[in-house]
Amino acid sequence: MSLAQRVVSGIDANRTVKDELTAALKRQGRRRRISVTDLVNPRQAFHQRAHPEIQPDPERKQAMLAGTGFHEVFGRAVSTEEFVEQFVEFQGVVGKIDIYEEVPVELKTTASLPAGLGAARSSYIDQLGMYCTMTGRDAGRLFVYKRALYGRPGALRAFDVRFRDLRSIEREMVRRRDQFRDALTRNDPSALPRCEWFDLSCDFKAVCGCGTAAPLTRVVPASAVQIAENGELVDAMTALLTDAPKPGPQFRLNDLVFPRRAAVERQGVAEAKPEGEDQGEGERGGLDSALAGMERLGFGDALKDALWYGVPGAFARIPVSLRSLKGRVGTFRGVPTIFRSTRRPKLVERSQLVEEFPYYFDRIAFECALSGQNTGRVVIYYEAVKDDKFMVYDVYFRDLDAIQAEADRRLTLLEAGAAPDQLPPCEPSWMPSYCPHAARCACKVAAPTLG
Repeated sequence: MSLAQRVVSGIDANRTVKDELTAALKRQGRRRRISVTDLVNPRQAFHQRAHPEIQPDPERKQAMLAGTGFHEVFGRAVSTEEFVEQFVEFQGVVGKIDIYEEVPVELKTTASLPAGLGAARSSYIDQLGMYCTMTGRDAGRLFVYKRALYGRPGALRAFDVRFRDLRSIEREMVRRRDQFRDALTRNDPSALPRCEWFDLSCDFKAVCGCGTAAPLTRVVPASAVQIAENGELVDAMTALLTDAPKPGPQFRLNDLVFPRRAAVERQGVAEAKPEGEDQGEGERGGLDSALAGMERLGFGDALKDALWYGVPGAFARIPVSLRSLKGRVGTFRGVPTIFRSTRRPKLVERSQLVEEFPYYFDRIAFECALSGQNTGRVVIYYEAVKDDKFMVYDVYFRDLDAIQAEADRRLTLLEAGAAPDQLPPCEPSWMPSYCPHAARCACKVAAPTLG
């Protein structure tokens, strides 16, 4: 029996929050909030909204997918979920920083990699400069990855970037925000500058009018920024991306959910992400199936965006800790909330949710206990169900002290370097069949061990 099966006292479908998220999705479809990427190339951003029928060709879709994959792999390797894709808002402009722990970190992929500082293109620096301004940091880091194409190997470059005048960046952001907002209101892009793709490969070339537009100026003037290449950082990141994981002393929230896996990983066993439903993101198939499913995956991403960013002021992250465990709990209107996706072909009955998805409910149980709340929320997106079905569930717990005690017990064993078989196995029963650690963890033959 999983922890969740012992401590969940009830589950309700929350139609109010579901309707709120649906409304946020519709608002996003009609008119998104102004983002940092809109301000980098405002004319292109205008036409993306004005001409949704114009879509990237298959080659560009493939490049975009490769870029997304790199972001996911890089983010998982060098940081934790608490610091990846951090939402920021400033002066009516929103953005998602690829990684934000001490300073903003931006990741970029490209088909070509110029020598020297030319790899840090002006648009990359402009975007990073706006993120630094939004967070009040005068320095950030930029990684640029050249994709492996046509038999040529990929390459990674890293740059330390320091900005000398955040106030001037703020002024330019506000100016572009107002100019872009006015263009949207009047449905007229004529006052917007040409984008950086002018005379290059642009999906909107037939309609953009860049030929008569004013040149695009920098958000961050060249004289207001200091860029230095950091080869040592490339070496460190390359090791993290290619070597077996070397977990540090700090534990994560998900280590409480899958403690046996965490123990095995800390014994030096090479990690490979298991098949099946693990963290709720759902496994992606090969390139062809991923491309074919981009529209559906896009809905899942839009739903996550609606949850996190679509209702102003509703979402927040709060820090939680338990000795060597550090993490952040996402809350929607003050309630700990997680988003998970599944490929199940039909909706799971409410009475079967905890049995079918114990790892979802163990996770929200620990988040509630560590944040001192009796109610949590799970948003489940069914990828394979027609009409893009999703459900919002409020989850009630009967004994936070018992959950806290189990978290403490698991963490104590992990901190002491306990053997994997002393810790609860991964659940449900099918999960160990797809785990790369199956030969070491013995989850298949073990019975759950709860205190």
